[in-house]
Amino acid sequence: MLFNSIKFAVFLPIVFLIYWFVVKRNLKRQNCFLLVASYYFYGCWNWRFLLLLIIISLFNYIIGIKIDRSLISKTRKIWLIIGLIINIGILGVFKYYNFFVESFIDLLSLAGYNLPKSSTQIIVPVGISFYIFLSLSYILDIYKKNLIANRNIIEVLLSLSFFPIILAGPIQRPSLLLPQIVKRREFKYDQSVDGLRQILWGLFVKIVVADELAPYVDNIFLNFSNYSGSTLLTGAIFYSIQIYADFSGYSNIAIGTAKLFGFNIMRNFAYPYFSRDITEFWKRWHISLTTWFRNYIFLPLSFTISWRIKGERVFFIKTEFFIYLVASVITWVLTGLWHGANYTFIIWGMIHGFFLILYQWQRKPRKRLFKKAGINNDHSLVIIIETIITMIIVMFAWIFFRAKSIHDAFAYIAEMVSPSLLKFPQIHPLRIAILISLFIYTEWIQRKKEHALQIEDIKNRFLRWGIYYLIVFLILLYGGEKQEFIYSQF
Repeated sequence: MLFNSIKFAVFLPIVFLIYWFVVKRNLKRQNCFLLVASYYFYGCWNWRFLLLLIIISLFNYIIGIKIDRSLISKTRKIWLIIGLIINIGILGVFKYYNFFVESFIDLLSLAGYNLPKSSTQIIVPVGISFYIFLSLSYILDIYKKNLIANRNIIEVLLSLSFFPIILAGPIQRPSLLLPQIVKRREFKYDQSVDGLRQILWGLFVKIVVADELAPYVDNIFLNFSNYSGSTLLTGAIFYSIQIYADFSGYSNIAIGTAKLFGFNIMRNFAYPYFSRDITEFWKRWHISLTTWFRNYIFLPLSFTISWRIKGERVFFIKTEFFIYLVASVITWVLTGLWHGANYTFIIWGMIHGFFLILYQWQRKPRKRLFKKAGINNDHSLVIIIETIITMIIVMFAWIFFRAKSIHDAFAYIAEMVSPSLLKFPQIHPLRIAILISLFIYTEWIQRKKEHALQIEDIKNRFLRWGIYYLIVFLILLYGGEKQEFIYSQF
């Protein structure tokens, strides 16, 4: 059931009305109803994998209690390890089995042993990367005593399968969602209205921007050898905007939907393409995933490494920077691998890791250089140049993310930077340019708001409603064949 489908447009109002008008007086009934609705929502994708979601949730419910009840540190660690092995093992089998088997066969072929490719292809359950990360954070937070294991099975299962976030996030950790589940929720008109605005904006950027760009992007990346460098550059720009509009659109719909039921879900995007450096970009892009990797991978790794290093330098590198370097490399390889079983995703992660390390390395020298040269760090020209450089880095990395293989990515880049880069693009739809400009301009003027359609400060009622009707009109005008959200594949 896609957020941008007629089926969801029918499902959501029905759930909303039953939730607030039938079971509103009883918290237990509300939670039970939301759990049933969440399982129905997920089951619409594939009822077979609904059973997997339920089993994983029940398993982590039990593991959480076992960890919480254990008074001996060693016993707590054993239960945690069991939980980690099962969760990561399930994710590994379903998501990476095909990848590792084919990689192993390719490796053996280099040694002269030619084995037939496996005919067994495992189907990846939709949203498995997201709900496994929810499960991992649940048991890890209990182990670290940041969360007490909840004995109410309905509340725990709901925190691990809440329908607005189950398929593609935001990754609202149970430690942040459970406190909202366990207490009574009252209908708040302003919160619901803001939720509807956020849903409307999410549908707009998905249907009118992302889905309109998709055919051009698919055509250019599929037939890149037939196009000039300027057209390939256009394709890279289009994809950068498409994936942002697609995923931020999904997140806005998810967060807005949660607001309709009295829940506050963490923000996932904060206008990332207006960032002036790569570090700032990752504070604004897919915030829930970045936070997850920082809390559960990067920081624990950094602390573990720091405890094992006694000297001031390692391989002539300052210890502090060495720790950051090692933890960053591991974190970003895993971040890339999380996105999919393809070497292109690993390269994408390593590109971002490299530039984050480079930024960290040059940060202090740059500050001294600017001070010595009398350059104001907040000068408009400096901000514009740094923002453009950051966007180029991000766009360059997106080419690997979108390409089918590393070979295709390098071939695409080679064709793009050829002399034909100076030619006029072969694809130049004026309509698309107007839509992109409208999208970017709206986000720019609303960049200090949580989402771009927070226009309640416009006092002129006719103007405000005129904007709403215009967006609805554009959604209906461009709402042809519905397309899946890009990140639901992960």
